[in-house]
Amino acid sequence: MQTVFLAGQRLGVLVWQRGEPVPAVRLGLARDPLLCAAVSEVRAMRKLETGTLFHVDVPGGRGASARYVVVALGDEAVEVALVRTADESAALLDFVASVPFAFAILNMFLTNPYQAITVADREGLMRYISPVHEKFFGLAPGSAMGRKAEEVIPNSRLPQVARSGKAEIGEMLQLGSGVTRIVNRIPVFEDGALVGAVGQVSFSGMQALNRMQQRLNQLNDEVQHYKRELHQLRRTPSPSTLVGSSAPMQRLAREIDAVAPLDVPVLILGESGSGKELVAQALHARGRDPQAPLVSLNLAALPATLIEAELFGYEAGAFTGGKRQGQPGKLEQAEGGTLFLDEVADIPMEIQVKLLRVLEDRQVQRLGAREGRHVNFRIVAATHRDLRALIDSGRFRLDLFYRLSGVVLQVPALRQRVEDIPALMQRFAESFCERNGLALPRIAPGVISYLAQQSWPGNVRQLRQRVEEALVFCDGQLLSVENFARHQDLPARPAQPPMAPPAPAAMPLRSLEHAAILDAIARHGGNKKRAAQELGISRSYLYKVLAGG
Repeated sequence: MQTVFLAGQRLGVLVWQRGEPVPAVRLGLARDPLLCAAVSEVRAMRKLETGTLFHVDVPGGRGASARYVVVALGDEAVEVALVRTADESAALLDFVASVPFAFAILNMFLTNPYQAITVADREGLMRYISPVHEKFFGLAPGSAMGRKAEEVIPNSRLPQVARSGKAEIGEMLQLGSGVTRIVNRIPVFEDGALVGAVGQVSFSGMQALNRMQQRLNQLNDEVQHYKRELHQLRRTPSPSTLVGSSAPMQRLAREIDAVAPLDVPVLILGESGSGKELVAQALHARGRDPQAPLVSLNLAALPATLIEAELFGYEAGAFTGGKRQGQPGKLEQAEGGTLFLDEVADIPMEIQVKLLRVLEDRQVQRLGAREGRHVNFRIVAATHRDLRALIDSGRFRLDLFYRLSGVVLQVPALRQRVEDIPALMQRFAESFCERNGLALPRIAPGVISYLAQQSWPGNVRQLRQRVEEALVFCDGQLLSVENFARHQDLPARPAQPPMAPPAPAAMPLRSLEHAAILDAIARHGGNKKRAAQELGISRSYLYKVLAGG
């Protein structure tokens, strides 16, 4: 294909005045005889129309496209033919030919008071700078032309981009006196060769960027909030899903049902790992508004220096390292819902005073704030420690204890509800296998009685860990005692070694009954009625044996 170079590019501009071509020297334009002949032929065939696109055959080539426009130059009409070869894009010429106010748009880009443009050539010399930029730097019009870019604009990187050909987008440019601007630096290529770079500087970008960043921070906080809510919803049991039907658990379920709808503070006591948080979730789920927020804070998991900020929140600039816009505390986040304070015995004495004041007057004051805010929530607290002993030793306020203990719920230890082990084990095994895409294995005879003999100092949490670990090492078909007995750190309640349970003949009759009942319950998935029917005993006698009577 023949390539015609006009004005240094693979496209051309031909101008006629009164039917004759204007000399190139007169308007600073180049022209080509082949294109002149082709365009003249089209002019003779077609009526001149603004924006009309013609196909022109160029001798020795595959053709060109000509787009005609009519512009006014003084009092005389001037015909302008914009010509491009068929294999090249001529977006600029198409734009100028198609948009009647194209030059007004281009002028707007060059003089935009909010978006300055600078141009440097391959040598890093300034070739253009927008009027708004000249005014900002106190430059006389045109005085920057031909000077080194870094002399005109401090910290300018246009020369580096003009040499490397690598764009820099969204960079921060320090312009002195604390002024920061957003700049894009884009390399410019002509005929495949790197010829320079263009800089685009936004004079209103920092304010917009700050607003956008604040909005992004707000949206991120909302996303994290909803993630926490979703996580809590997945973990929150429905009113009937507290696992276990032992006598202690039935009593606890009745107490939860009685206190859940009432506006009264609840103190949950129980050993570590016994399920105090699940009880708090059940209280909330069975309360007046289960859709209200449930906000949890484990006080033992935070350093004392952060507990106050997490509870009460803080204003912007309250302390170094805090969020610039401040942050509401858990007391505010729980508005209209439930605040669950886990391990409340670990709260420092100085913060106990502030928490007591909030519980008394329902006013919370953020760190750094001058005024308080009204809050309305229900508080549920929990601890595994002896609060009475802490009160006697002066480490916990008696008045705060009374504020927290409107109703006291006691969560039984696992050793007090061993008959719930089959149901708990089934729940943990199903959850683990579902998460990991595994088939649920059968439980071998003797597993339940083996687990029931352990003391379980870590309670339900420890049982869950042991079940999941045993599932990892079982053959996928059968969960056996050997899978649980990999370690010797489970102290046994009876004197017998956990690895080798005594033979049935050596066990007391009541122990044999107890073990047989537990195995039957396990085989029937925790259903005590079916277990009693299989063993040929009444349910009342089954419960009596399980209770140790």
